[in-house]
Amino acid sequence: MTDQKMIAAIFNDFMSLYRGTSQIGIQEICKKYENHRMLMGLLANLDEAATIPVPQVMKECYGIYKQYREREMEEKDWEAVVEETRVLAEKWKSNKWCVRVLIELMGLLEHDDKERR
Repeated sequence: MTDQKMIAAIFNDFMSLYRGTSQIGIQEICKKYENHRMLMGLLANLDEAATIPVPQVMKECYGIYKQYREREMEEKDWEAVVEETRVLAEKWKSNKWCVRVLIELMGLLEHDDKERR
């Protein structure tokens, strides 16, 4: 199962890094989280991230993940999460950074769901 505290820590550390308030650099954060797929998603397409309000987008993306994590997903849940991610992606005009973050979060949900079954 995905360590929810670690995902929250990755989001927090990335935001500190993005804002320039982190005392560690990219290499150190990658080592700290062993190149975790969520961190790699956050670090990808940073040129695209610069075109949107990253803190707001991160909060919205994480909100979807938080709503569905740790629950047994039925088909209606998957339909709802897919629709919510589609709406969010459209809101940010299919920004590549936002879409990548959403894909990684969906992957975490899927991984946990498979482990439960």
